[in-house]
Amino acid sequence: MNLTINSKELAEGVASVSKALPARTQMPILEGIYLQASSDGLMLKCTDMMLQKECTVAADVSEEGYAVVTGKLFTDLVRKIPDGEVTLRLDGETLFISCGRFNSSIQCLSDSGNYPDMQFNGDSFSVKLDSDQCAKMINETVFATSTEESKPILTGVLIELGSEISFVATDAFQFAKRSMALRIPSEERSMIVPSKSMVEIARMMDAVSGEAELTFTKTHVSVSVGSERLVARLLDGNYIKYQNILPKDHNARVCLDKREMMDSIDRAQLMAREGNSNILMKFSGDKVTISANSHAGKVSEEVDAQKAGDDIDIAFNPRFVMNVLKNIPDDKVYMDFTTSIAPCVIKPAKTDGFYYLIVPVRIYQN
Repeated sequence: MNLTINSKELAEGVASVSKALPARTQMPILEGIYLQASSDGLMLKCTDMMLQKECTVAADVSEEGYAVVTGKLFTDLVRKIPDGEVTLRLDGETLFISCGRFNSSIQCLSDSGNYPDMQFNGDSFSVKLDSDQCAKMINETVFATSTEESKPILTGVLIELGSEISFVATDAFQFAKRSMALRIPSEERSMIVPSKSMVEIARMMDAVSGEAELTFTKTHVSVSVGSERLVARLLDGNYIKYQNILPKDHNARVCLDKREMMDSIDRAQLMAREGNSNILMKFSGDKVTISANSHAGKVSEEVDAQKAGDDIDIAFNPRFVMNVLKNIPDDKVYMDFTTSIAPCVIKPAKTDGFYYLIVPVRIYQN
């Protein structure tokens, strides 16, 4: 393998595919980045066997070949290479790198020819949607996925298709759903994509404008954007029947200014984190009082509100509330309550397609 390539384009390509490097693995070969030089340029690839990222970068290839280099070292190295043309030359199991007066060599991983490839085979179907809107919808839901490996199905985002597309995520404490009508309705289907893969799909969508396409088989999803391609394995299993946990009605609805709420909660959580990490909200009349107590002191602040229905005192983990509020596009939000221990529904006051739910925490006061 012998080629020359622009250092900035190489660094961008490596940064893209390295998102699929596993944090830990029992397969040493997966700790590497696969390089393949051909007439098409330099193809870079990483996989953790659940997510695979590929990127082809334009290069002047004088000798074709392939190698697998240590992922973290190569990523850090190319990020710091000076601007200019980089030469990559493979000699045996050593990759020589030069750019201007910079020279380096990296020992390649053995058994490069057996680097795994996630196959995307079988009957498939595609969904087309605006790339910018898709990226936003993913970011507006993926935060609610679980990080607990004991609940593997909740570590993914449920995608529901029909006349509209919906992204659903929950960790059993917070719930997020975003929906949007499809220009071309789909057959009713559902699939679960790991949150890490969804984050990568959103990142790819952010880089382009116009229409993008998600292609699914029974076991995988694939996305191609420009020179990048992603293949991700779907999670196997049945998602929870979330419709059964959504409140059917409410005893109180409060309309609040989103920015005022976020600022007040941001101040209250400074004190909350010194104690039990929770904040208390007292909704009464045309005010909501947001407070937090800890061994270090107390904080309390009033925010204007428009309330219809019963007064209510309720406590939340402030992180969950902030997660929701920062993803709502409207200036005003509705908070719907039934009791102080029942989930609270949060929606934009005007914009459709957003549905958030937060489970409160029980507090005991003297």
